[in-house]
Amino acid sequence: MPSHHPHPNPSLNRLTQYGGLLLVILMLVVAVGQLALALVGFPIAVLLITSLITLLLVMPVMMLITASPAVSVSREGIVIEPVVWQARTIGWDEVAAVKPYPLLPPSDTEIGRRALAGRSRYRPAEGIMLVIPSLPPHYRFTGLFTGEGFTGIIALTNRTHSDYARLVALVEAYRLDAGEDQHIE
Repeated sequence: MPSHHPHPNPSLNRLTQYGGLLLVILMLVVAVGQLALALVGFPIAVLLITSLITLLLVMPVMMLITASPAVSVSREGIVIEPVVWQARTIGWDEVAAVKPYPLLPPSDTEIGRRALAGRSRYRPAEGIMLVIPSLPPHYRFTGLFTGEGFTGIIALTNRTHSDYARLVALVEAYRLDAGEDQHIE
């Protein structure tokens, strides 16, 4: 029986995902519009630079909507269940590595979050990432920001997945069952 691990706040997650997708579409339309303006006589250098900057800013927004989708895990593999993309089943043999997720804030920098949550309720950010080279291009932007190059990455964190401790334990156990190294680097 698969173990399902959605976002702890599904409504906020859906709003963020659809908002990010709309922003990506708007940014692509704006970049094309800037290039079109350059072709009809507006200052070419300025418009080329601004359209390039707009296109480069698409990358972090794409990372926002692909980095940590809801997942279900079982002995057969992991099912990635994003809000705006199609669900995808990944076998454990496709997971090239499990590593600590480097994009989480250190606890000593979260003074505001700690104050809002209260000292007793605050939990530092924890997370791992699964390096999955077979993922399609829209999952690869996260790889750029995590130092893995243009490689598919998904993150599993205690802020974006319910029952995080159980999720990590299942990932390690199922990878071990599949003959993969269970150690998180």
